[in-house]
Amino acid sequence: MKKLICCCCVIAAGFFLTDPAVSVEYEIDEVAPGIFVHQGVHEQISLANGGNIGNSGFIVGRESVAVIDPGGSLAAGQTLRAQIESVTDLPVAYLILSHFHPDHVIGAAAFSDVPTIIAHKQYARSVVQRSAFYQERFSDLLPNSTTKFVLPTVEVEAQHFIDLGDRRLILQAYPTAHTDNDLSITDVTTQTLWASDLVFAQRTPALDGSLRGWLSVLSAVDQSNVKLVVPGHGAPGTWEEIVAPQIAYLEALAAFVKKAIDRGTSLATMIKEAGFKNDTGWELYRAQHTTNLTKAYTELEWE
Repeated sequence: MKKLICCCCVIAAGFFLTDPAVSVEYEIDEVAPGIFVHQGVHEQISLANGGNIGNSGFIVGRESVAVIDPGGSLAAGQTLRAQIESVTDLPVAYLILSHFHPDHVIGAAAFSDVPTIIAHKQYARSVVQRSAFYQERFSDLLPNSTTKFVLPTVEVEAQHFIDLGDRRLILQAYPTAHTDNDLSITDVTTQTLWASDLVFAQRTPALDGSLRGWLSVLSAVDQSNVKLVVPGHGAPGTWEEIVAPQIAYLEALAAFVKKAIDRGTSLATMIKEAGFKNDTGWELYRAQHTTNLTKAYTELEWE
């Protein structure tokens, strides 16, 4: 796999850090022919990592480039753009935003000139509902990055197709799963499914939509046409390597929470009883598992 490495000082990229000595190592792997992925660190957004916690990257065709999830800060987006320019002279024709979470889309400001910006049909509504909250929450951690969110020019309701020149991409919109505006990208040439946060690898999945919906979406994916999965966090891998363990976790979460509800157990008591044994070895387990328990409880108690 071709690897490009750029040790990017965030100040030089236009993003202010309180400690000018802090730098972010930015690596891009060519995980399949023409598919380049940057893996973010398994941390929460902070000044130290400059919002560089989610996966981002691009796909190169014969005529143009599609960028997917440009990162969690303006600096991350600018660094990704510089890396694209070091790989190819082809124009960036498409910017694809897989869902409205800040660690994936704040970097879109570095691609605001791209002619076609694609997202789920519910994406713009999520921007309206959440942008003020994200601006307030991350203003100190990501100064100058969260004041403006890019809106899509194309909204996907079911499926949408684009061609980069002898490279056809299938964009699939989903009902509520990880969020209410999840979008995946399938590269037909290499049978690579860029699932973004529908799939987490090496990091605890984050439930922000519907537990039942997420399980339903994953169960409906035609695995026969998928050779490689690119998750929203963590290393790409096969379906069995990274998706099957996540499905097992979500199923166990649903069973545990539903049993507690059926017993009449309160949310607080259920969380105390849950424990935090991390059999998977996933990062950020304790904090995220607590959040997942809470969200699952509030969903399943109405069943």
